[in-house]
Amino acid sequence: MLIFLYGEDNFRTHQKILELKNKFLQSDKSGSGLSAFDFQDKISADKVIDVLNLPNLLAPKRLVIAKNIVSLGSLDSQKEMLEYLKKNIKNLEDNKDLIIVFWESVLPSKANALNKFLQSKENIKKQNFEKLSGTRLNQWILKRMQELDPQAKISQTALDKLILYVGGDTDVLDKEIQKLINFSSGKMITDNDVEELVKANLDNNIFATIDALGQNNKKEALKLLHQHLEKGDDPFYIFSMFVYQFRNLLKVADFREKGITDERQISAKTKLHPYVVKKSLMQIRSLSFPKLKQIYQKLGEMDLQIKTGKIGIELALDKFIAEL
Repeated sequence: MLIFLYGEDNFRTHQKILELKNKFLQSDKSGSGLSAFDFQDKISADKVIDVLNLPNLLAPKRLVIAKNIVSLGSLDSQKEMLEYLKKNIKNLEDNKDLIIVFWESVLPSKANALNKFLQSKENIKKQNFEKLSGTRLNQWILKRMQELDPQAKISQTALDKLILYVGGDTDVLDKEIQKLINFSSGKMITDNDVEELVKANLDNNIFATIDALGQNNKKEALKLLHQHLEKGDDPFYIFSMFVYQFRNLLKVADFREKGITDERQISAKTKLHPYVVKKSLMQIRSLSFPKLKQIYQKLGEMDLQIKTGKIGIELALDKFIAEL
């Protein structure tokens, strides 16, 4: 069996991977049949292929996970894997004792040959974990609450406010949902609960920090950042909010570049809350489109450094502001 998971929502993709692993480990408690490879580590495809070709005598059933080969694997690795799949696809599809998962943490390029092959095969199970918005995001939050606590309840206005404060980042939403559930102890989660517990103040601080960056006032931006770090706010949450806010600014700035400044029109096109669009239009007055792209690229580079352990999260936050 072959499975292809991809998309921008890393939290939901990761949850699916955990689900597959846990299900597999129920029958292979030692984990001897589980192999995982991440092409972010610059490995070659032959390591994966060697595992696929060698039967595991201790564990007849196997789960092999190949992460980011389409987006980060070398051209040689992609070519080697593509040739292997073309040659062995029928046997791999029919092998009930072998599960191969191709896992991409970003949306693969449509022009990529390996991606085209994986997408074209009907017997390969595919799932696109795209960013959620609107009704689908509401439904995901309610479902996630039930998974964490079947007794959990939230009012519609509180749900709307939660999305307004956090946006569509399911990783951050999951942390805030857990906090709200623990606090409510089975009672209905209300607007006041969201006001008190969800980091709306941090959102305002991020807006203020971005304003300071737009005015090239790094001293003020660093001061605002460290106010929250000293209070014990999660630095990973702060970083995710930087990414979220600058992504929104880029979306809104793209419309401004095209001469579109109507808040309702931008909100409808981007699926952003009108309040977020209004604040973003104000902020991009002091930030050019090229500057916004540069900042967002910098955040992407830092995100990779943080995830690979090349830099600590608090140092990354300081460097982000200091080096702009």
